[in-house]
Amino acid sequence: MNLTYLRSLFSAARNIFVMALLFFPMLSVGQKQVRLTSYVNPLLGTTVLTDSSLLGYNPPWRTWNGLTGPGATVPHGMVQVVPVTTYGSGSGYEYEINTIKAIAQTSGNHWGDLNIPVMPLEGADFTADDFASAYSHSTEVARPGYYEVMLERYKIKAQLTATKRAAYHKYTYTGGQAKKLAFDLVRAGGGSSTWELSQAGDYALTGRQGNLYFYAVVNHKIKSIDAYKRNPNQPEVPRSGQGAGGQRKLTGNLDVMVISLENSNRPLELKIALSRVSPEGAKANYDAEIANKDFDQVYSEADKTWEQLLGKIKVTGGTEKQKSMFYSCLYRQFCYPSVTSDADGKTGGRIQSNPGFETYASPALWDVFRTQLPVLDLIEPDVSNNVIKSMILNGERSGFLPTSFHGDFASTYIAGAYARGIRDYDVKEAYRLMLNNANTPTGEGVKGPRPHNGQYLKLGYLPEADIKNPTTETVSTAGTTKTLEFAYSDYSIAQLGKALGDNDTYNIMMKRSQNYRNVFDAQTGFMRGRLADGKWVSPFDPGYPYYEFMYREANAWQASFFVPQDTKGLISLYQSPRDFELKIDSLFSVPWGGYAKDNLSVFLGQFCMGNQPDFSYPYLYYFVNKPEKSQAILNKLMSDCFGMGAEGLALAGMDDYGSLTGWYVLNAMGIYPYSPADPEYIVSVPIFDKVEMQLGNGKVFTINKREKGKHISKITIAGAPLNGWFVSYADIAKGKQLDVFTK
Repeated sequence: MNLTYLRSLFSAARNIFVMALLFFPMLSVGQKQVRLTSYVNPLLGTTVLTDSSLLGYNPPWRTWNGLTGPGATVPHGMVQVVPVTTYGSGSGYEYEINTIKAIAQTSGNHWGDLNIPVMPLEGADFTADDFASAYSHSTEVARPGYYEVMLERYKIKAQLTATKRAAYHKYTYTGGQAKKLAFDLVRAGGGSSTWELSQAGDYALTGRQGNLYFYAVVNHKIKSIDAYKRNPNQPEVPRSGQGAGGQRKLTGNLDVMVISLENSNRPLELKIALSRVSPEGAKANYDAEIANKDFDQVYSEADKTWEQLLGKIKVTGGTEKQKSMFYSCLYRQFCYPSVTSDADGKTGGRIQSNPGFETYASPALWDVFRTQLPVLDLIEPDVSNNVIKSMILNGERSGFLPTSFHGDFASTYIAGAYARGIRDYDVKEAYRLMLNNANTPTGEGVKGPRPHNGQYLKLGYLPEADIKNPTTETVSTAGTTKTLEFAYSDYSIAQLGKALGDNDTYNIMMKRSQNYRNVFDAQTGFMRGRLADGKWVSPFDPGYPYYEFMYREANAWQASFFVPQDTKGLISLYQSPRDFELKIDSLFSVPWGGYAKDNLSVFLGQFCMGNQPDFSYPYLYYFVNKPEKSQAILNKLMSDCFGMGAEGLALAGMDDYGSLTGWYVLNAMGIYPYSPADPEYIVSVPIFDKVEMQLGNGKVFTINKREKGKHISKITIAGAPLNGWFVSYADIAKGKQLDVFTK
């Protein structure tokens, strides 16, 4: 046996060992070392619920039980390489669809991504209208930073990984076929787009889709680029469900561009770098992040990054299923917001600049201010800081902070982050923008981020239009929800004003934070719509859900208790604490009326686990000194509403960029930001015996569950009795130990 042969054997064995370390848990010094990434299942949230007993209604469409995707990505990556089964869907991937139409470079939980779809092809057995491939879940492998599947039509094994701004595709043609790549650039998240594609060398391509630029390199020489014509009369295949995404008719240049490549026995590799700034930015991102790396190196780095980040929270105890659910949900906290600046620091938009920090897309604030953003504050304060700086940067151009869908919760996010010590930004400018949002009297020709704010400022509530026979789809002001949300945002501004020494504004905003009282109907015990003349909206059915009339994505039960700034004041509006307790009993026991609406699914009584408005309601019992009732509800929700359905992969509702999964992460640890603007967390019984959280300041905050009971008997912080039910961020930041004793 010669030396060269021995060396080749050793090299092969070493490579196998390295890949085994990457893909599988290993034994180390006689003790099993389980990688945290092995607990993560990126397919969580990709399936659909069909059981009416779980949903609360008979589904007339594909329900929204997660809308996540298994795209390969790194934390906060601009790139999420996702298999597209369904254009017009949330993430682009719907588990029950058995064909893959393309592989897009961006994904999300909503309908605006799925950019730059590509598809490996072979031979000539395809058309522009038909090149999707069947696949089987049995050949799928989904891990943080990695996705793999066999494209059965072409007998091509697809492997995907990513850097922050670049995707890496590896296609192994198992039948020696002629290699081709389709770029379906007319496609995007829900409709068509303007696009360009051109050759930039023997192995390179450059182009754009809308305002997203790309630079792509293949490892096979390009022979030709051919336009395949779609049939303009070919009807669009409808998406599998209905909702905000839909599938618009394709318009403009409908060509599918097919790249023919020189034959080779090597796997086809494609690297695509993105930029939201310029074509030159895409090329620079390619050079900076992926040009000189092979597939295994890129995945190894992605895996290492995820392992280190997930390792910021270590749990002991609990079942394997609970650990898998916890880390799968924790993984979702770090997928968004996405980076928008290039590797050299340049950022796009109307005014291109290099602000000197990594910029991020604005968060989906209405969805995540209650859960995912507070998780980032704890684990990634530097990222949270730069997200705020990005919001301020955009605010300096527009005059306002973003609102994202509904409400005005940038103020809550910034006030809460500032209270938690995240302060490396121009807080006075942030405060000025917050006040612009709150005080601009929008309506009657005045534009601003708070719709109808002029009426809110004048009346102390936002009135509803006098509409006869409104339905779920009736579009109006959603005035009751806006009043409650604006009041909480005013409270948030007050907290930052106080911290900055602006006592006059503090007093004004604290008074405005009491505006929730103006929409409380003592006769019914609900927050209820009012007309401009002060009369209550009538007739009134507290169980009927609306989307933009009186409430936003809620009925009266689901909207009426959102007063986190003054829950004791809310209770005082009832005849007694006992009456309030009975009302909350009814919230969790009065049956849902069977109404079918996109975002509303999975109920405990009237309480909706599948949507954000009542996320904090299980804790309401604490305020009448009945925490055991809260704990029973929390236990049931964590047990029954995560990992649902036949495959155990469905969520109660849309994850909304880490919102729903963030709720699970926080409650599984036993701390929850009941009022995110305040630096404190309500304590419950964690599902793990021990939680160790590495904070941004380097300290480790530990939560211990003592004994095996289901309810709290006492709580201590650093050995001393906790005063009340809330642990302060000041104690957390010092790395003090929280002990939750159970009975």
